[in-house]
Formats: sequence, C-alpha cells, structure tokens
Amino acid sequence: MPQPRDSEISNLLKAWIALDGVDRKQSAAEVSNEQRSTLLAYSERMASLAVRERNQEFTILGLIALGVDDWRDDWRENVLIVSLHFDAAQRINASPEAIFEAAAQWLPEKPARGLRAFLDRSPDDKSLAAMGYVVGNDEAGFRYRRTW
Repeated sequence: MPQPRDSEISNLLKAWIALDGVDRKQSAAEVSNEQRSTLLAYSERMASLAVRERNQEFTILGLIALGVDDWRDDWRENVLIVSLHFDAAQRINASPEAIFEAAAQWLPEKPARGLRAFLDRSPDDKSLAAMGYVVGNDEAGFRYRRTW
C-alpha cells in the first residue's frame, strides 16, 4: 500500500475537484457500481495510509472518494468507512471537523450532509468497533482491518 492504481485515482479525484459544480454533479451521476466499489476500497486504503504517512491529504481524498457517487446506493457502506477517516484524523493529531469540512465542500449535498452528521454522532456510534473495524499492522505498517 499504496497500490499502483492509487495515484491514478488520486489524480482523477483532484481533477474532479477542479471541475465546476455542474460538471462535478454530472460526473457523479455517471459513476458505475464497479467504480463505486473501487472508490470504497481506495478510501479504506487512504485511511490507513494517512496514519502511516501522518498526512491528512489522504483522509480528505478518501472522504471525497466516498462521496463522488452522491451516495446513490446504500449509504451505510460509505458510513462504515467514514469512521476510518475520523479515527485516522485523531491518530495524526488533525482536526476531524476541518478534514471532513475540507472534503464536504466539494461533494454533492447528500454525502456532504452525511459527513457533517457523522461528526455529531456519539463517540460510541462513530467508533471503529461499532463500524466493524480494528487497527493492526501488516508488513508495511499500520492498517485498518475489517471484522466482518
């Protein structure tokens, strides 16, 4: 980690951010289910990478990746991964509120509201355990792992 494709996805997300609001909305509507799955996996990796590298840009890109599709499908899958970015921000001594807002400003209304609402959850309701994750390590260092 990162995987070779991660830099390509990061560059695509940065190009997406540079679009005007109308074009961002139109391209969000064109995200396929396969692309959505790729973005979810990318977001998981970015949360782990943010902790490894102590770099909040990875959390911001990971959150943007979660919202590009406008949470058209089951938003609960996205929220599970949001918890990783909340935890990562805390682990790198960054403000979760600032990171979530930095991502939300570029996202469509539904995921932007979802990110902001996540911050208002109780500590237990936004914990890794509640979302089915634990922390661990792999051969390269820190890693979030699913328990489901």
